[in-house]
Amino acid sequence: MSNELHVSSLIVQVLPEKMAEVRGLILQMPGAELSVNNEVKLVVVLEGNSQKELLAGIEAINALPGVMSATMVYHQSEVLEEDEQ
Repeated sequence: MSNELHVSSLIVQVLPEKMAEVRGLILQMPGAELSVNNEVKLVVVLEGNSQKELLAGIEAINALPGVMSATMVYHQSEVLEEDEQ
């Protein structure tokens, strides 16, 4: 049996007054990490088992109050063999 691993990175632009709130909400999301952040921009890395799962995460980030845009800049997927899971 095989499983997929998908990794994507996003640039998320945020209203400065909402940055702390958005950071906290993203860090609560399963498979999400903050790579770089400043007062208006975050680089978010998402991991998931399917492209559908990543797209749901991107949609959730886009829907957060204060997020102006979330743009995918990188996506990689690979099939993991059973012993890599």
